Amino acid sequence: MTDQHTGPTGDWHQLKPDTTHAVKGVLNLLEADDAEADAQNLLDAYLYAKRLLAESMQALVRTTLPAECDTFRDLRAQLAARIAEEYTERIPARYLTVPYGSRTHEELFSMLLRRLGQPVSAALLRVVTRDSVHTERRTRELRELGLDIVTGHESGSDVYTLRSLELDTSLIPTIITNNLRDKKASESEKKAAKAVLSE
Repeated sequence: MTDQHTGPTGDWHQLKPDTTHAVKGVLNLLEADDAEADAQNLLDAYLYAKRLLAESMQALVRTTLPAECDTFRDLRAQLAARIAEEYTERIPARYLTVPYGSRTHEELFSMLLRRLGQPVSAALLRVVTRDSVHTERRTRELRELGLDIVTGHESGSDVYTLRSLELDTSLIPTIITNNLRDKKASESEKKAAKAVLSE
């Protein structure tokens, strides 16, 4: 039997008391007279509480997500198979890998998948990454894999929608081109690959 206090659930239970204390600290400073709570103390308390809240909410969200997203892994496997089918023995294998397979990418996809066809706010997606400024970039990277993700605006906020589970394989040449750049391919390798991709 799995211990209910392991993984994200354990993280949530561990973080919750300190987060509660930190939030109460900010509230106490806000309710105090100005003479008792100077701006620096309030800012320090806020920044501490903000960090703990970000960690706690990330853990909470993770309790609602699967440890592994089979759909995400299956789509990446489909993409890898298609790339291999078209370009094995024509382009070196090290440039035929499927990027963006980190835990962050998988969790962001899981958030979009559970609301398939419905918009998900960028603010909610940022909870998965502890308010990282790169959350939107990680989400756009999923689209670079050929996933059907569109951006939009609702009520003044950015939203992302996973419209379907159909892969756009026309983006494969771009994936390979990016791999050539990221893996620092030689000029001769780039030239040879470009010739293959332009066929």
